[in-house]
Amino acid sequence: MLFKNVQVHGPAGSLVTDVRVKDGQVADTGTGTGPDTQVIDGSGLGLVAVVPATRKDQGHMVGRVEPGIPADLLLVPRGSMPRLGTPWWRVIVGRTDLRALLTRGQVVIRDGEPLDRPANPDGARVGVWIDQNDWLHQELLPQGWYDETRGGRRHAYTGRYWLDGNRIDYLDDSGFYAFGEFIGDQLFHAEFVMRQQARP
Repeated sequence: MLFKNVQVHGPAGSLVTDVRVKDGQVADTGTGTGPDTQVIDGSGLGLVAVVPATRKDQGHMVGRVEPGIPADLLLVPRGSMPRLGTPWWRVIVGRTDLRALLTRGQVVIRDGEPLDRPANPDGARVGVWIDQNDWLHQELLPQGWYDETRGGRRHAYTGRYWLDGNRIDYLDDSGFYAFGEFIGDQLFHAEFVMRQQARP
């Protein structure tokens, strides 16, 4: 896969370049040559990486696109690029702004549309997750749907979700993508830190 003319964060500031993805990793940046199975025009778009944070207990954050890293990448309009160092679980993108999301080099969202992938392959993490103030109750249902109660208001946010290791992608029915991350026994999402409600 080759991203052509895409903006990335470089060591000396942002630059426009080509980015090649091969075997689940960022292969190189610079002028792309050779045959590629898929070319994505990145004109006017920005590409960021989802990379491990400096400390393990912080999960993942927005990082630079560099050769040799896993191709966990987010493609959005340049004006919507999240800042370097932003925790991944704080990133929110409008559905029409999310041009591509890659996990280990595989496109899982393209032009705002989720591609076919299992939502919750082993049924992990199903249940109700509650924040520290008992204000947010987020129920993850086994079929890949979620339903949030906020401040006692039922169905405040509803939509679909997909688990990918410790990361979770949400597509809200109101038209945006948000992300979360399981770190230890906690679920981090937006400004919330949640724990799973004990099952009866």
